[in-house]
Amino acid sequence: MPLSATPFKTRRGLLLNDAPTSPAERTLEKRRIRKHQVLDCIRRHGPVARTEIARILSFNLPSVSNLVDELVTDGLAVEDEAKKTPLGRRPIPVSLNNNAACVMGVDVGKSFTIGLLMNLGGTILGRQESSTPQGMSQDEQGEWVARFSRELLESQSDTIPPLAGVGIGLPGVLHRPDRVNSLLAPEAEVVRRLVEEVVGVPVLVENDARMMAHGVLWFKRSQEWKTFAVLNLGVGLGMGMVINRDVYTGAAGNAGEIGHLPLGDPGLPCYCGAEGCLENIASGVGLERMAREAGLKLDGQLPNARELAVMAREGNEEALKIWAHFAEGLARGIGVIISLFNPQAVIITGRIGQSADLFLEQVKAQLPRYSLAPMAVDTQLLVSELRENAGPLGTCACVMQHIFSASHIPIESIV
Repeated sequence: MPLSATPFKTRRGLLLNDAPTSPAERTLEKRRIRKHQVLDCIRRHGPVARTEIARILSFNLPSVSNLVDELVTDGLAVEDEAKKTPLGRRPIPVSLNNNAACVMGVDVGKSFTIGLLMNLGGTILGRQESSTPQGMSQDEQGEWVARFSRELLESQSDTIPPLAGVGIGLPGVLHRPDRVNSLLAPEAEVVRRLVEEVVGVPVLVENDARMMAHGVLWFKRSQEWKTFAVLNLGVGLGMGMVINRDVYTGAAGNAGEIGHLPLGDPGLPCYCGAEGCLENIASGVGLERMAREAGLKLDGQLPNARELAVMAREGNEEALKIWAHFAEGLARGIGVIISLFNPQAVIITGRIGQSADLFLEQVKAQLPRYSLAPMAVDTQLLVSELRENAGPLGTCACVMQHIFSASHIPIESIV
């Protein structure tokens, strides 16, 4: 049944507009971009003086001073107390007001859904996890995600800052190309619309693996890397690709479906309609399929991926063989990534990453078989420190990017 909007505290207008239409809107948005560049500089370097901001951004000082004054008036930045020195009072430093607003991220997995609330400084303010219902229609999925989002907000409504935006990660192909650009697929558009009706702020919907790439790019060690891949190892297998510090989406927004490369066992049918897809080996679905074919049982039931990992650690030979085949399939897929993109790193996320002790070293050992050895040696392969929070952190990061960065805005839309 339809969900009514709940009067949460909101702060609309923080996300930069990626499609201004009129000349007046483009002029306004160009100034807002400069203002948010200053805000991002404060976020990265604060507490920082106006003169230092001008130097870092190569903006003139009067312009920076005006923009900082506006940010302070808006409550997005705060002035710290100037320190006295023998030479007089130093310039007044400015810091980000972390609690000027918050964002929400929801990662809707095939088995589990996790939501996070986070302030502008990256502090987690609330977390919620639930099993994802199976067999939902488009409308039922949209209503369920909207209800989940409302429950998370209601659980923290008395303590969190105003909500600025929501990011939602969904599995699968979410975009449909038209003659000009990319449109959300109907199932994704239903989720976006129903959640936006409930929360009252902009909602961004993207593929879950690409959301995880946003998370690694925003929160973790990506300062070391400009080009890297993020693999989402869960029920299925997906990839988010970062090239020159931008998340690559492809022409229609669907890049990264590595699970459907024909690198699996020949002739094995996939739900997508093709045969021999990698996802039928290197994923949770693949592990359970191999366990079923091997006749493995745990307390009379087919073991899931987590239980299969326990069996392997206890020395079950069939379980160990399954994980070895999983590792070989994953090595094939990563070998293709290395050969095509020459990334500095491949980062494994998702719940199956918790069982990396059973496959990571095997994958590393086999990579020279499936890619040029020098390229394989030069590519770091590691498990993300973000663990099961990689998805919701990524959805939060996507909203943060739309607040602090203009990288998502096509240059032709503002000139």
